Amino acid sequence: MASLYVMAQKDTAENGKGLTRNMIEGGKYQGFLFTDVKGIRLQFSGYVQADYIHDFMQISNIHAMQPSTITVPTVTEGNTAFTVRQSRFAFTAFGAPDAKGRALKAVLEFDLWGSLSGAPRLRHAYIQHGKWTFGQYWSNFMDDDNWPNIMDYWGPNSYVWTRQIQLRFTQQISTSMKFSVSAEQPGGDLSIPDTWKSRTNFPDVTAAFQKNFGKNNGSHIRLSGLMHPMDYKNADKDNKTTIGGAFNLSGNIDLGKNDDVKFQFAYGSGYAKYSEDISGQGYDGFAGTNDKSIKNINMLATWLYFDHFWTKSLGSTIGYGYLRLNTPDLALPDAAIKATHYASFNTTYYFTTFFKIAGEVLYGKRENRDNTSGEDVRAQFSAFFKF
Repeated sequence: MASLYVMAQKDTAENGKGLTRNMIEGGKYQGFLFTDVKGIRLQFSGYVQADYIHDFMQISNIHAMQPSTITVPTVTEGNTAFTVRQSRFAFTAFGAPDAKGRALKAVLEFDLWGSLSGAPRLRHAYIQHGKWTFGQYWSNFMDDDNWPNIMDYWGPNSYVWTRQIQLRFTQQISTSMKFSVSAEQPGGDLSIPDTWKSRTNFPDVTAAFQKNFGKNNGSHIRLSGLMHPMDYKNADKDNKTTIGGAFNLSGNIDLGKNDDVKFQFAYGSGYAKYSEDISGQGYDGFAGTNDKSIKNINMLATWLYFDHFWTKSLGSTIGYGYLRLNTPDLALPDAAIKATHYASFNTTYYFTTFFKIAGEVLYGKRENRDNTSGEDVRAQFSAFFKF
């Protein structure tokens, strides 16, 4: 008979360093372990986060700072929101290595972002077998190891940040270098007339190279590339494909025991699908009523953040993000987005390696194609407990 027992969580990391956003998003923490069930070890983990938010101006996304949803022009009518939607839980299964010693792992993760009532929403569902990853996970085009230590869920605005169903291969070149390629779920994020139809024919293709360096390889530089086919049928019933493409240079620089600099610089055309702020709003490509084909929309997405620990239990993070589209060069509506801005500062106190509280101030701005704009200032207090 298989035995089943729960092992208490063990975490020997220093208070702050063990509970940063980068550690959490990367799954670099332990949970409660159920072991020896038909040779599979099952781990349950997650966290509870309560957010208390007040906006001093009007914004549609009241649960996260999403500058693209700021009202234009500025409306000085505030709003208060209490939410636990960031809370999440995950099941991780570890199988015995195969005959060639290749590790086997499967992850199923949910958060409470599914609706206003806090219904569970699928985040990750993937299998890792040796060098291969199958399923829904962070896109290979994004850097999943340079999260700024912020409490807001949605920022920075210019983060290349999305989960994709994919087939990925990762080759460790050396102890400090790795290369990865992936085929990811197809589909364009297009603004097209009602007589057109978006199609999914060719998958997205990505490639990335990462070099780690510094003490314990704690710093890294990463360069990734994207080829994004956008398939559609125009008003003449012609099946067409437009290719979008971009590069993403990113990294995490460990400046010493207490300081980290994290950054991203991405540029290309037709890749708004991968944007944290404007994904799903039709900014990959545009076609007017009299057009026969899609015109790609160029996008610059960059941000810079600085994390500092004053003590082992007290830290602060400050940074800024900027996203810009070439919509003034195209015949889009006047209310189309031209640029968004995002800035934040917080101070976090870590009571233990499991519990922290933080105060955060955020600023967002939306600029439209016709040079009108809107702003928002937000104050947020958060309490966080991981298990």
